[in-house]
Amino acid sequence: MARTLLAFAGVLPISWMRTSGRILGSLCDLFPNEVRDVSRLNLDLCFPDLAADERRRLARRSLQATGAAALELGALWRWPVDRLEALEDVVEGEELLERAMTSGRGTMLLAPHLGNWEFLNHFLMRRGQLVCLFRPPRVAEMEQMVLQARGRTGCISAPATRGGVRRVLRALRSGELVLILPDQEPLKAHGVSAPFFGVPALTMTLAARILRRTDAATLFVFAERRPSGKFRVRFMEPPEGLADDDEAVAAAALNRGVERCVRLCPEQYLWSYKRFKTTPPGTVTPYKAIWGRRRSRQAKTRAVS
Repeated sequence: MARTLLAFAGVLPISWMRTSGRILGSLCDLFPNEVRDVSRLNLDLCFPDLAADERRRLARRSLQATGAAALELGALWRWPVDRLEALEDVVEGEELLERAMTSGRGTMLLAPHLGNWEFLNHFLMRRGQLVCLFRPPRVAEMEQMVLQARGRTGCISAPATRGGVRRVLRALRSGELVLILPDQEPLKAHGVSAPFFGVPALTMTLAARILRRTDAATLFVFAERRPSGKFRVRFMEPPEGLADDDEAVAAAALNRGVERCVRLCPEQYLWSYKRFKTTPPGTVTPYKAIWGRRRSRQAKTRAVS
């Protein structure tokens, strides 16, 4: 189904892909479902000072942006690489990237789930060799499709395993570019609790460990979707403390960097991700009520059938 959908989307103009994706997101916002409930709950937790109706509108726009990002894969994974160059709008902070790449220390780029992170593959591969650290999807067929799509530009995908991390270290020591998604929840053994928008979140320690071992230049980056149909790539300096020996301090700095990016276009963040699933000992995950409603809906469906 995914291959068929992306093949269909790939023949459409990028504006049609985005419009169709926004329609899907709007439909998702109309009916009870877990994606909508998680988005709303995350925004309630992260933006308690916003009025309730503003948070609901922000959740709807986020779902629309997520739908657009999904259908944009038809272009990003299937269009010829030279055609994708036309989707590049302006670049903010490119001098930061140039300075990092000429430092001789390798460059680690931290890309939150904001805008369309898949576009960064095409953008960065035109600047240098790129190694992307990724978590393999649960469905093996999807993994093959993702690897094939990303690899057609020459990007090297390294799984989040010991072998993958070793590949990342070699890349940085060779002066290459490394891309990491810093806002995925890690395994408990590979993370510590740190505030994200003031809410405790299990946060990766891998980025700090890599920095301490390589002293790589580091930047945050994301590709913002623009009304023109193109993407604006934005590079930002990281906050202090990202490589601190204290893992909790380093994790808090990592989350502050993600927050700074998200606040620039919060409607394009992936709020449907269960960022606060793992909570500190003695506390209950905020998604418990959502999972209870899902089981209730499933039970009603079975009863009707």
